[in-house]
Amino acid sequence: MKQQIKALTATRAVAAIMVYIHHYGGGVFPFSKSNHIFQSGNLAVSYFFVLSGFVLYTSHQEKHINYREFMIRRIARIVPLYLFALLLCASLPLLLPIGSVPENITRQFLYSALFLQAFIPNYALILNAPGWSLSVEMFFYVLFPLFMLMKRKNIKVFFLLTVVLFIFSQAVHLWYFPEKDTLSSEKQDLLFFNPLIHINQFLIGMAGGYIYGKLKDKPYKLFFVPTILFSLIMFLIAHRPANVSYHTGLIAPLFMLFILSVALKQDKYLGASAFVFLGEISFGIYILQKPVHDFLSYVNPRYLHITPQYFFYFSLGMLVLFAAICHYFIEKPFRSLINPKEHTTHPPRRSW
Repeated sequence: MKQQIKALTATRAVAAIMVYIHHYGGGVFPFSKSNHIFQSGNLAVSYFFVLSGFVLYTSHQEKHINYREFMIRRIARIVPLYLFALLLCASLPLLLPIGSVPENITRQFLYSALFLQAFIPNYALILNAPGWSLSVEMFFYVLFPLFMLMKRKNIKVFFLLTVVLFIFSQAVHLWYFPEKDTLSSEKQDLLFFNPLIHINQFLIGMAGGYIYGKLKDKPYKLFFVPTILFSLIMFLIAHRPANVSYHTGLIAPLFMLFILSVALKQDKYLGASAFVFLGEISFGIYILQKPVHDFLSYVNPRYLHITPQYFFYFSLGMLVLFAAICHYFIEKPFRSLINPKEHTTHPPRRSW
């Protein structure tokens, strides 16, 4: 399964950069020419949720899960860099005139550090806004061993739960989405960020992992299937009706099929070392985007004077560089410190 994991790792880099474009590059050429797609770059978060379920399932389908060891591995994977990014976001307004310092910054930091922000209305996007999805991911991690136990006890119940939660999440979200601008901020946060409304995407990813386990030992010639599925996803995003939202996983089944096809195809190009490395640092690209962009936005008009068009590409390059540095000096050392067994008992895989 090594090559498939490499190929999937590479797709994370594309997803993380799509989120960055969504936040900071919508008005930059050539992304400004495809607004419908790149304005929806936040849907890459939905892709991450599905991929997380897929990778975790395929990594644990044939072994007993020790809950304590599992959570230590998850904490070792995401917490060090997540907390570092959070510290940067909390410190920058105190050190530089970048926005205003929140009156309740201590509470915001505490909620974020404990991965609670997505559960609490009006707090989902505090300090380091992309961190809301890690709050959701941590919720998935807590429940994952229970979902695996359910699957082993009764696979039909597992798939039924997946379908029911998918239908329920889409029904609630699509019902209220056209009225989102009239809803209170508390209801908007529940509609868009609460972990309960996103859990269907993680389960769909796990279902894809189950299907992969049944198909992986058979020969397949998928040729252009991943490309066709990717094109279909892009088409649906580009032509999404204004009153329809994909935010809670409406196209998650397509994401799952795309992930499944990439895993089965064993694509040698996606498995190239350069793409895999970008995938390995993709968590940094994602979680560090706000502090890096905020800092460079402060520095640029004072010292660099780079035009907006080129500033976007400059900031993206600096973000990738900083993510790579943090990968070697924060992620890997602290991962080994927190979970010394990882390099001897578990192959390096990321599932955020």
